[in-house]
Amino acid sequence: MARYKVWIDCDPGVDDAAALMLAAKMPEIEVVGISATAGNVELKYTYRNARNLAAYVGLDVPVYKGANAPLIRKPVYAKEVHGKTGLGGEALPMSAAPDMTKPAWDALYEAAVKSQGEIVLIFIGPLTNLALALRKYPDLPQYVSRLILMGGSSSFGNTTSAAEFNIVFDPEAAAVVFESDLTISMLGLDVTMQASLKQDDLEMLARIGGETGRFLKDSLQVSLNWLKTLGLDAVAMHDPCTLLYLVYPAMFKSEMAGVKVETRGELTYGKTVTDLYSDTRFPVQNVDVVLEIDHAEFMKVFAEILGKYKESSHGA
Repeated sequence: MARYKVWIDCDPGVDDAAALMLAAKMPEIEVVGISATAGNVELKYTYRNARNLAAYVGLDVPVYKGANAPLIRKPVYAKEVHGKTGLGGEALPMSAAPDMTKPAWDALYEAAVKSQGEIVLIFIGPLTNLALALRKYPDLPQYVSRLILMGGSSSFGNTTSAAEFNIVFDPEAAAVVFESDLTISMLGLDVTMQASLKQDDLEMLARIGGETGRFLKDSLQVSLNWLKTLGLDAVAMHDPCTLLYLVYPAMFKSEMAGVKVETRGELTYGKTVTDLYSDTRFPVQNVDVVLEIDHAEFMKVFAEILGKYKESSHGA
């Protein structure tokens, strides 16, 4: 069985919580560090949520504080989706772990060097921390096996008609990342919107996952209730898809493409522009763009992993 050394950068966020819950129960994954960034809500909440979630699910790894704002633009949060503090209004016990004073980008670089090129970066929030790391440490890509990120889209947006939230929160940071020498897999809205849970699925999580499943169900309920006001009946598990793609790639279909981030357009600001559907290709196909997921297999694996919490009276 392959075992991957993984660094997770997140902005919890209810689907970030689901991703961390999966990571803690996937034997193929060894989480070596977690970092938080501003995104779904302010950094003071995402950092606290990341620390508390790590402790709750039994991830005994350091959690580092990252960027509190995008590189250039003013932050625009997604509190209507994730609640004021990021977990749908649900509270977790406070982590007793010591606060890490080292900035996330420094800690990430040190972990990458220590891994001797084995580390896999899982980024499920805005890419600000990674852009800062790349700017400070231009040699970072040589110490990274690959980057798997949730963000972007080859076709449509969700925050604007053109752009997905994680990218449009900090397009300039995303541009730095996509222009780097990192080996990138992009799981955007094309695929993550296919990995959706309906009301019955949330009830199933509460039944099979014990206390942790009930916490996740209650957190996701806020997002689903908001989505119902838009005429939608399911909440997408955007962030968990990244971990599943690492461990279960046969569940997905992808295609190499050229991807660039629009940072100047008025209507297209933050769009991940791909050449997938164009007669004219970019000079380099630099990104593995994931486009499809086997939903039945996703539900099976998702339920199996979360079901591992059933026998526990808490997250650990």
